[in-house]
Amino acid sequence: MNAKRNLSIMTLVFGLIGILSLSGCVEPVNVDTGEWDHLDAEGTAVRIWGALALSESLENWKEGFVWDTEAHEDWQDYPNKVWADNYDAVNRFSVNLEGLDRFTEYHYRAYVESLPIGDTIAVGQDRTFIPGGPRVYTHLASNVDQTSADLNGELWQMGGATSVDVLFEYGEHWASLDIQAGEQTLTELGDFSTTLTDLDSCTKYFFRAVATNDADTHIGWTLQFTPGEPNVSTGFPSDVGTGTATLKGRLTDLAGMPSADVWFRYGDISPDNLNQSTTPQTLGATGEFSEGIGGLNPGTTYWVRAFVDNGLCQNEGAIVAFTTQP
Repeated sequence: MNAKRNLSIMTLVFGLIGILSLSGCVEPVNVDTGEWDHLDAEGTAVRIWGALALSESLENWKEGFVWDTEAHEDWQDYPNKVWADNYDAVNRFSVNLEGLDRFTEYHYRAYVESLPIGDTIAVGQDRTFIPGGPRVYTHLASNVDQTSADLNGELWQMGGATSVDVLFEYGEHWASLDIQAGEQTLTELGDFSTTLTDLDSCTKYFFRAVATNDADTHIGWTLQFTPGEPNVSTGFPSDVGTGTATLKGRLTDLAGMPSADVWFRYGDISPDNLNQSTTPQTLGATGEFSEGIGGLNPGTTYWVRAFVDNGLCQNEGAIVAFTTQP
């Protein structure tokens, strides 16, 4: 009797192991509800996205979405269910939703089922979209001078509206963009910009483009710029020997100033402790510069960073590591 009971238990255990192996579910499965895209100019069709956070193929899973005009705590309470019809190489999946009301806010969640098990494995978070909302890009600032800069944006979806109001929000802290500039109304897709003046030199500013139509408001990515700040990049050292190396850098922007001093700081203690410095050299134009150094320890890792000062602001490049010959 005990032998039969033990055999039954072992059969059940190995059966469960086989199911888990077939499903690939060694670790908890995670699914993310992704962004959404417009599908038409009228603002009545969208494509919604999800992503399966697994390294294995999507072929072992069945992916879908649930959606409604309100959120539900239980994903099964969403009345509309649809399977994904598009997949890519990084485990993203999507589906089209058409015939929507451009003014209505819709809720959607991604979910996946294991094909070997035939049951729901994971459900993503609830997200929303308004089909008739606009879409806007924030582009890099241009013509950045000592006290001025041009902010740039692009309206690339009107959401079915005949006009869209656009502007820029900016400030000295990314979480508090409390100044508005460049308000204008656009009746077609395209670029827009505004010029800021009387800015503080060497002060970092954050900005973003904003678009509003009769259905919704869309906010672009937040970018940054610094008036009067020169730019420099650190190159990889050349001619690295047992005790010598040639440090390299490139001055890419003088920020409107006639010249700038450039130099290197380096050290073998840590990237945060560059305790040695080269003599500054003055450049009157952008371009490459270098400096030969000696007295290095053989077979040792060093870190180096290029610096620049245009008499108004100072800036630095990335930290680069190199190892001397043994």
